[in-house]
Amino acid sequence: MDEIIVRLARAIASHPRLRILSHLAQHDELAPTALATELGMPLNAVSTCVRMLSAVGLIRGRRSGARCYYAFTSPYREQALSGRMSRWMNQLLRRVRKKENRGLQEVRDAAGAGAQASLHATIFEAATAFTDLRRLQILRYLETHAGATVEELVSKLSMSPDAISRHTAKLRRRGFLTVEKKERGCMAFRLAGEYKTPVHRQMHKIVAATWAKK
Repeated sequence: MDEIIVRLARAIASHPRLRILSHLAQHDELAPTALATELGMPLNAVSTCVRMLSAVGLIRGRRSGARCYYAFTSPYREQALSGRMSRWMNQLLRRVRKKENRGLQEVRDAAGAGAQASLHATIFEAATAFTDLRRLQILRYLETHAGATVEELVSKLSMSPDAISRHTAKLRRRGFLTVEKKERGCMAFRLAGEYKTPVHRQMHKIVAATWAKK
């Protein structure tokens, strides 16, 4: 299951693919040629992106004659990881629309683009917490333990101290872990009590729900 989580997170952690998902969230379905034209992206890049998004179950493809159309809906049930992630992201990205500002069209466009870029950056950062199997191991271990030192994680997860330090640092920067000093200067890691954003919280919740089923 962790390999599936990594594949899904890597598909999400891409600004071009997030642009495609945002555009699909505003339409029933689109062909790659329409996506390429409307987003100003090369057709081969769009085709590669939609194939990857479809392969992990975030979007669904439909063939009609020689053409294929994609919609932002998962072929999997909502109980499945891809199904839950697809529905949540669709709702999240659909809410970001051009703001109704007074004045020039360019002002309205800039406001909408800025909000979308900010949301994409947040989703990207949250997703990169789950793009490595070792980071998933650390998070899973701390789901069932109140805290753990580097030495405990090295022993329980069979990782090198360097790997533990590197991956816990990345998880701390993304706001998923906190660290506290214990006796004799030891550092203990634990899951953060508060998340950086609601996006970080919901993505972790969806992933953790998958672990809870096992």
